[in-house]
Amino acid sequence: MDAFHGRFYISGEFREKYVVVDRGIIREVKSEMSGMDVKNIPGHIFPGGIDMHVHFRDPGETEKEDFRTGSLSAIFGGTTTVCDMPNNKIPIDNRQSFESKLSEIRNRSFVDFGLYQAASGVTIPEAVGQKIFLGKSTGGLLTELDDCEWQDKVKVVHAELQECIDNNNKESKDLVSHDMNRPLECELEAIEYIFKYNLANTHIAHLTSSRSLELAKSLGFTTEVTPHHLLLNNSSPIGSFGKVNPPLRKKSVQEELLNILNSKSLDVIASDHAPHTAAEKEVFKDSPSGMPGVETRVPLILSLFKKGLIQIERTVSTLMEKPAEICRINKGFIAEGYDADFISVDLKNVTEIMGDELHSKCGWTPFEKFEGIFPDLVYLRGEMMIQEGEVISSPSGAFLNAKKQ
Repeated sequence: MDAFHGRFYISGEFREKYVVVDRGIIREVKSEMSGMDVKNIPGHIFPGGIDMHVHFRDPGETEKEDFRTGSLSAIFGGTTTVCDMPNNKIPIDNRQSFESKLSEIRNRSFVDFGLYQAASGVTIPEAVGQKIFLGKSTGGLLTELDDCEWQDKVKVVHAELQECIDNNNKESKDLVSHDMNRPLECELEAIEYIFKYNLANTHIAHLTSSRSLELAKSLGFTTEVTPHHLLLNNSSPIGSFGKVNPPLRKKSVQEELLNILNSKSLDVIASDHAPHTAAEKEVFKDSPSGMPGVETRVPLILSLFKKGLIQIERTVSTLMEKPAEICRINKGFIAEGYDADFISVDLKNVTEIMGDELHSKCGWTPFEKFEGIFPDLVYLRGEMMIQEGEVISSPSGAFLNAKKQ
């Protein structure tokens, strides 16, 4: 049993408390402590980050990323739990591919992890949720909704309607033409389309505008945006490295999205970490869509908090609390009964993000020279994983078996 002392984020504010941890679980949160050795944690102590939307490429495309490097990148960025998407080279849409993937990655993760299945005619009880592709993206999956079996878990929707994409299909030469080829209308139509199926626990991923965010929320869905749609646009000077689905929008749309960070219409900020090698990204028309982001997600949003663009309660809700609630995992809060995942942050320690200092195998970031606030200490289930820029523990991330919950 361990006891920690510091300024923990609890119920909307930082409070000086003692937190008692036993076998990775928070057992008590107290104002006074006696009879135990206490470990003092400096700085502001947040719950560990939860990224409910990553593509770690493992198995099948480990030249881009593997579960070790992806999870190492996550933990350095203050994310202690990820949920990994199923559009691997062999789609994770049946028990055999699910178990094969789990066997490949088990014991190689620095963070706790859940695995999605692609929605299909088979349900996998251990999966954290089901992914619905209404439009083709990396991997080319397209979900036949009428042929699917459903579980009472989160259903994450890639909301671009394929028919709309086909109707606008021209060669993508730059970020502006890529936006025109997959216009906002395809996103809005997809949101309305999935509503007709009346699926419980529907979550719309990587929304790109305030219009689509508000439409999704009005229809009863939970909502997600990414740092790249908040901070980049189709005039950003990053060329093919900014090619992503759904696309970066024009600057006015991006700025409008950024300006409603404090709106209750927004539930989650997820990275949609989707790395490709720099060589693959060089030529725009041939570049696969996607960019890394799991390591920079929490630091970028903490920097926005420091600048006054997002409130502290919205910061913690979108990065930690709400993803845990949507995915039904026992994390995201510093409270009795929850996993003891913490990150300690010095909010004065603003640094410049540099791709060659990050830990993803792909080795680049679309947020080069952006400001970020990285954690000094990271704890996973009470075990210190990161200390002052160094990893001090071996991979000890656990598979979050949704069947057991």
